[in-house]
Amino acid sequence: MKFWDEIGWRIGALPVRRVIWTLVLIFSVWVILDVLVFKFSSGLTRSSYDAMVRKRVFVAAVDPRIVIIDIDEASLARMGKEFGRWPWSRDTLATVLEHVERQQPAAVVWDILFSDLDRLSPGGDAAFNQAVGRSGHSHFSVVRLPQANDAASQLTRAALPGLWAGHSLASDTPVSDTHAPTVALIAPALPAVAASRLGFNNGYVDSDGVLRRYRYKEVLQDGSVIQSLPMSVASAVNATAYGDLLNRRRSALEPRDELIAWRERPNAYRHVSFADVFAQAEGARADAEVPGFSGKVVIIGSTAPSLHDIHPTPLSPIQAGVDSLATAIDNALNQRYLAELPRWLQAGLAVALCIGLALWVQFKSAASLEPALFPMPLALMTISYVSLNGSPVFLDLHLAAGLALVFLAVLRYWSAMRRNYWCSPPPRTRQPLAIWSWWRADAWLEDSLDRLIDTVERYAPACRVVVCGTSASTLRWPELARFATLVGPQDALHDARKQLQTHLRRIAQQRGEPVQLDSYSNREQLASIVLANWVKLERIDQVND
Repeated sequence: MKFWDEIGWRIGALPVRRVIWTLVLIFSVWVILDVLVFKFSSGLTRSSYDAMVRKRVFVAAVDPRIVIIDIDEASLARMGKEFGRWPWSRDTLATVLEHVERQQPAAVVWDILFSDLDRLSPGGDAAFNQAVGRSGHSHFSVVRLPQANDAASQLTRAALPGLWAGHSLASDTPVSDTHAPTVALIAPALPAVAASRLGFNNGYVDSDGVLRRYRYKEVLQDGSVIQSLPMSVASAVNATAYGDLLNRRRSALEPRDELIAWRERPNAYRHVSFADVFAQAEGARADAEVPGFSGKVVIIGSTAPSLHDIHPTPLSPIQAGVDSLATAIDNALNQRYLAELPRWLQAGLAVALCIGLALWVQFKSAASLEPALFPMPLALMTISYVSLNGSPVFLDLHLAAGLALVFLAVLRYWSAMRRNYWCSPPPRTRQPLAIWSWWRADAWLEDSLDRLIDTVERYAPACRVVVCGTSASTLRWPELARFATLVGPQDALHDARKQLQTHLRRIAQQRGEPVQLDSYSNREQLASIVLANWVKLERIDQVND
């Protein structure tokens, strides 16, 4: 016997209980290591999650108040003739800001950093700084640096008052400026911008570079809160939504970075060319393509690929950052949050499912789970998909589905090795062998054969089973597979006769009594003897009928 055949033979001889609980232990350890160390399943989860997001049936509609003034490639080309390459002199931005402000928008959101002074056009900086000082609706972006750098920073709440939310998470009392910690970030260079409403707008992508989550706020060590740009907008537009964001504490269903509830397509929000708005602000004839901005949440940003504000999302590998920001603002204003199960809970569900399958096999049979090999993981994935269609919580069951598929596949493979072992010729002994046949109205397929093997393993482990066919997928003549014969030492069959009768009568009918064999020389001779016995019993039944 070859080495691997010998290994399979020995594994097939192992008791069911020992095998299934060893598998549970191995798979549980693997899940824990995967969640804490390897994170192998995360890659599979992300790709299937992205596919689910793109194929959703129920998707929230866009907030019609949100309009994007887009510095697109067409604007760069048109305005480049007069103002040159980007960045243009900031008096162009001042012109657009004042034009929008005259229409009383709900908010003007700048997806543009003003972290440096324009050394080539100080007059443009001065004009924009004055326009911002007169603006009552502007919200500006800052870049949050890693929290580990906070201690080395000198920026406090006194320098950037508009970045901090109004209250501590620990209480409802205002946070004192004197006790506010320092934060590491790229601050605005213009005084009016630094004194305005601020919010960080970092894109915290996953390890594969895809943006799936957004950080709406960050809690500092003293319990105070710095806000994101969408949270800053919510403070001015929707006080209820702002209060909800402020009071949301981290819990099992609310991780630090929350899944983004994406719209139906990447560019779902209305875009207006910056060049068209600028032309109108300069006195050009009204353009039907340029809407009124009264009561609108106006976001000024860029979709031009040459300005590199693009990143992959579940919807597109080249989605513009301004569209992702618009989605986050929409979600904040309308309180659309998509919580997710933490990894430890996903691991717990996967292990619990594994234990449940093991208990089923222990009290039923391994074959009874074979029809669930693909339907069970598919059902778990379906639950995950359905939860993305309008549910406030994404039930991520990818880990449980993958574990169930592998567990059932391994169990199926072991079951085949087990049947090979128990349906082999019995070991030779000095005692004479005996055969005892049993009959079923239906063929001995995997489920009934496994229960037969369970009984033999428990009460007559020295015996073996002879059947004609055990696979429902390949069995063409079930009439030839209704007999099963127990073969083993005569004393072993005699000693276990009562227990075998008690348990086997639930699945089969006894045909005659154990028949002693004089001897047999090989497997083929034993098969001939068993087949002759089946024919003899069948003829006796026909005569009796």
